[in-house]
Amino acid sequence: MILAFLVACSTHHAIMGQVIDRNGEPIERANVALSPGGVEIVTDDSGKFVIDYLRDDEGSRVKLSRRTDYAIEFFKVGYHPAKSDFYFKNGELLLEPVTLTEDTIKVDNSNVDIDPDKYPDRAQDAGGSYEGE
Repeated sequence: MILAFLVACSTHHAIMGQVIDRNGEPIERANVALSPGGVEIVTDDSGKFVIDYLRDDEGSRVKLSRRTDYAIEFFKVGYHPAKSDFYFKNGELLLEPVTLTEDTIKVDNSNVDIDPDKYPDRAQDAGGSYEGE
């Protein structure tokens, strides 16, 4: 769960945070999606993001809605996604850093016999074709 705290500021409304890996290093270019609101942004070089607007049905920017429940999702290829719900009242909301963990790959032994002597000799172009040939 992502915890958040409010930074006192009556004129600027924004949701801010940072995306990090399990070693505490920032994850740059991670996708951040806020709903409702239709906003998807990318983190900067230090893994930070700021959302200070929403998108209306036509795609135009509109003010961030106050006193609203939001869901925020973080994802990047090679990492497990993270999602959290929170209530935005007003001012600036700073979310605690979000930690994405790397995807893992499980490799099992195969019982398939891959002895090359059991398969016919194939030319390099066997099965392949290129457009225009």
